[in-house]
Amino acid sequence: MRSIRHGDAAPEPLPAPVARNVEALNGGREWLESLPDTLAALQDAWDLELESPFKGGSCSWAAPARTASGEHAVLKVSFPHREARGEAEALRFWDGAGTVRLLRSTPDGFGLLLEACEPGGALRDAAGEPEDLLTAGLEVLARLWSREPAPGMDLEPLQEVTDDWSGLVAQRWPRLRPGADAHLVRTAVDLLGSLPRTAKRSVVLHGDINPGNILAARRAPWLAIDPKPMVGDPGYDVWPLIMQVDPPLRLIDPRPALRRRFGLAAEILGEPADRLTAWSMARAVESAFDRFNIGDGPAGDAELAQAAVLADVAGL
Repeated sequence: MRSIRHGDAAPEPLPAPVARNVEALNGGREWLESLPDTLAALQDAWDLELESPFKGGSCSWAAPARTASGEHAVLKVSFPHREARGEAEALRFWDGAGTVRLLRSTPDGFGLLLEACEPGGALRDAAGEPEDLLTAGLEVLARLWSREPAPGMDLEPLQEVTDDWSGLVAQRWPRLRPGADAHLVRTAVDLLGSLPRTAKRSVVLHGDINPGNILAARRAPWLAIDPKPMVGDPGYDVWPLIMQVDPPLRLIDPRPALRRRFGLAAEILGEPADRLTAWSMARAVESAFDRFNIGDGPAGDAELAQAAVLADVAGL
């Protein structure tokens, strides 16, 4: 990658696909126009050498960086939005226990200097049996949940988020997929409302602990990146890990594999398997209607089919 030294040419802009995502958001065009100045100011204030930005992501600029002391780091600047608002606070709270460390942040929390995760290969690309990879991801999650949330943390309560979601699913259903299984959708709407209120404990949630957000590291086998943190029922977090370490729905009958996976999660995390499964089913339905709303019908239909299998596994 091309290195950009302090005082040299401006940092490179967002990759085109990410820029298109941001431009479609309310205020996205203005943020994109201000991004070069934001990056230059952070590069100057924190005395950084920057490389070309990473290609992935959806609404943030992130690139390898080197500090004045020669430390490898990552500079990340996010478009201000709900899911990114608590990232700095959550990383500061975890202090490297299961996640990359936060080195510095801007006052608004949307500009972050992060510990570089090296060698950095994603869990989703690692070799191994699906249940071994799932175990590795669940052990990271267990570390994130190992501390009680600190009093006064300014993180959004999960219940507020899922209350919004249950209302959105109920509104979108008759408009976007009136023929969807009524029992499945009503059950998911009810669960999004009831599960957060019946939790036995509350944790700082990662919010997006999928296998692409768990990277190989030197100081720990695996570390999480890119949290979308909230505070609430731990059962919320497991769905992406269960379903994405390997796609179980490719199996002729995925139910035995899913029961094993949720049983493994229950054993490692100390949460009831049926509750973890119910959360995953509700999240799959919510995600399906979010995809329908943005016009991604095939992906939404696939997630509704996934939700139906999860409901069967959970006995719902």
